[in-house]
Amino acid sequence: MKSDNKKLQKGLHFTMDLYGCDPYLLNSAEDLEKVMTEASHDGSMEILKSHFHKFDPQGVTGFLLLSTSHVSVHTWPEYGYAAFDVFSCSDDVNTVKVKDYIIKNIQHEESVEKRIKRGYVYHEFLTSPVYSNGKQVQIKINSKMAEINSGFQNISVLDLEHYGKSLVIDGLVQTSEFDHKIYDKALLKKMHEEDGEILILGGGDGYVAETALSINPKLKITIVELDYEVVNHAKNFLNQKVFENKNVTLVVGDASNYLLNMKNLDNAHYDGIICDLTDNPIGTKKSERSYRKFYEEILSSAENLIKKGGWISAQAGASKVISKYLDSSKILEELLVEHFDKVTRKDIMIPSFSEDNCFLYGRKK
Repeated sequence: MKSDNKKLQKGLHFTMDLYGCDPYLLNSAEDLEKVMTEASHDGSMEILKSHFHKFDPQGVTGFLLLSTSHVSVHTWPEYGYAAFDVFSCSDDVNTVKVKDYIIKNIQHEESVEKRIKRGYVYHEFLTSPVYSNGKQVQIKINSKMAEINSGFQNISVLDLEHYGKSLVIDGLVQTSEFDHKIYDKALLKKMHEEDGEILILGGGDGYVAETALSINPKLKITIVELDYEVVNHAKNFLNQKVFENKNVTLVVGDASNYLLNMKNLDNAHYDGIICDLTDNPIGTKKSERSYRKFYEEILSSAENLIKKGGWISAQAGASKVISKYLDSSKILEELLVEHFDKVTRKDIMIPSFSEDNCFLYGRKK
């Protein structure tokens, strides 16, 4: 693999569709030019040329030629609709300022914004750490299908060389269409054909649930996913339809809170619980206390919700880590032994993760 990440150009492009606008404003070339000029100045953009034209009987089209690209508008006053376009190769923060100024100063009832990263890319790679040796691996990105900051995390759907469509969170591959079944089957290793209901903590990409239903179509599954944007991106870009299955219940929320609420109901009815939670190791050894506390809460609640003889499985991150990283698999194994019986471990190579991943299993005491 090549080691460079070359970008010869960059740019950020916004399209903004504004509905329910003031028709008088949309029919005034002078007012629209004033707002767009002020917006460009707010974003420190240099205006090279300005041209606006008013149609008869109504409507305006206008264009600001910037040294960094352009800002444009086309209006339909009779419908209260305006289409704005902002594209610049300036710093992203300045481009956002231009967009925000227009949105704020054009009266409207509803808006639809689209954010598009632009650029002529010569080589682009996804660079991720390999926890077992401290090195980095680079995977060629064939194309970016989606990219968003959800408020919880950065989410991307990338078409990666060798691995196809892949869900990437905070720069780490979570699942890929090439090898997700290896991961899914590892988490489902303890599931029995006679199981009636299981709980998946995390798993917002839907692949584990999809694989479970392929094994047992009558299985009832509850998925608790913190970030709905993970589910949304799985639906839109990974063609995930499992959430439409009548046997699948999606809960958007915090796994710890969900388990605690269920625990208070004193209702142990799950045949198995799967922990498909935050990718590990989380940072360095400094995070050990918070990691232990998080999983102690998860496992103590899960213990009470699993039927007698039922099972639990968990992905525990990289099988081996160098000293600067948290050895999450060791910690989680220790915690499982405290709460469950017959704890076992299996280390499996996940190609898109570039190293072995640890899977842990336990049975209700």
